[in-house]
Amino acid sequence: MQLNPLRHAERVTGRRQSALIDLWSTAGFAAAVSEVTGPHLYEYGELPVPVAITLYDVRRHVLIEDGKVRRDAPVSAGRFRIGQPGCSVVVDAVPEVRSGPLLILYLGDALLKEVAASRGCAAPVTLTHQAWDTEDPMLEAAAKRLVESCGDGGRPSRLLAEQFAYTLALHVSDRYATQRPTGPEQAPPLDDRVRARIAEFVGADPGAPLTLAAMAEVAGMSPSSFLRSFKQATGTTPHRFVVEQRVLAARRLLSTSDLPIVEIALSLGFSSQSHFGAAFRAVTGESPARYRRMQRGGR
Repeated sequence: MQLNPLRHAERVTGRRQSALIDLWSTAGFAAAVSEVTGPHLYEYGELPVPVAITLYDVRRHVLIEDGKVRRDAPVSAGRFRIGQPGCSVVVDAVPEVRSGPLLILYLGDALLKEVAASRGCAAPVTLTHQAWDTEDPMLEAAAKRLVESCGDGGRPSRLLAEQFAYTLALHVSDRYATQRPTGPEQAPPLDDRVRARIAEFVGADPGAPLTLAAMAEVAGMSPSSFLRSFKQATGTTPHRFVVEQRVLAARRLLSTSDLPIVEIALSLGFSSQSHFGAAFRAVTGESPARYRRMQRGGR
């Protein structure tokens, strides 16, 4: 039976939840979070390689693989583990605090194969087994940002979700692969001509839903290769670039039209006026309303 990450997370945690990210059918990645409120027995069963991150302190953590106790010790908040396919895993956890989030990141073969292909390797990346309490500041920070950004019930845009998935997979494969691919990265540098095509593609309709896969196709690259090359060439991420292009379009509309700010926000692909305001301030240092007043001679 094909794995459904959301259903699996609900079975493991015993709690109904919605996926923070669900790209399983397209990119081979999903993320689910569960709020832990007391001792719990987690029966993971056999599954593809996942990364589980606890964002709360665990007083006692018993890890059982294939019926044998692999580890019996505390786990600090922010630490993680990577499990191996084919192992039957049970975790008995007693949290130190009243509650806290457990984030499960599912990395499927499709994602690990794509990342390997960007290095010229045909087989998917195979990750090393990491028992609980592995420290990785990048993973910890990424997990916290993802959980915090979804705290109000929101979800990342498709572009941001894809960027998170490939960034995570690239980091994990760089650091925890059993054998790092030896071939060169199959990611040519983004020359001015390719960058201009991407800018034209994004600027043609700044409010249209964009995906990392679509931007990568314009560049003639795979998503993971494009992500690396774009960051190296521009110093920013594809998602940040798209946000900046949308803010640029918003500045024109705020200066030349009387459209309500909420209409400008929604027409440019922002989920709400507050989301638009936060992005606008991050890029310009001003709120949309104040920017409009300043452009019209007010304060």
